[in-house]
Amino acid sequence: MNSIPAYKTEQLKSRTRKIQYLFESKGRKSIIKAIEYTPVAKRNGKVIYNLGFGDFNEENGNIFDDSNSNNGDMRKVFSTVLNTIPKFFKEHENAAIWVQGSDSADDFKELCETACKKNCENICKNFNRRIKTYRYYVNRHFTELSKEYLFFGLTNEKKATLAQYTTDNEYVGILVFKKK
Repeated sequence: MNSIPAYKTEQLKSRTRKIQYLFESKGRKSIIKAIEYTPVAKRNGKVIYNLGFGDFNEENGNIFDDSNSNNGDMRKVFSTVLNTIPKFFKEHENAAIWVQGSDSADDFKELCETACKKNCENICKNFNRRIKTYRYYVNRHFTELSKEYLFFGLTNEKKATLAQYTTDNEYVGILVFKKK
């Protein structure tokens, strides 16, 4: 799926329907990260899994998806997340993946303003930052990715719409299906 080096992942066995992959981010410090696919909906007989990612809390098994580690290995970490997608679809070929950044929530801007260090005025620079990273990757590799995957994007309008993905639109969420 991509040619950027990635960390080795280990899939956790779970008693729930969620699927977790753990890996160690080895940048400025060692951080255990988790990639989590959680079933969130069922549409037309397909289970839709939310793709979550963040720092892993070993004590309670939770993921902190709003943390920003700044560990110096962002490209390798992002590549590791992307490398779990083909693994996921190999085991769940009739499923779909939903991707939306934790910084895309409706209340993110208000929460960000209280702790903002960038002094953003009227336009929050952190809003939708994470989904922009995914969009950038999809846009850059769209022709190649479209051979195996079908993409839909959620628009950020007053009446949000899920539409066939095009590289010239901005989306706050991406829905991915594996082609048969």
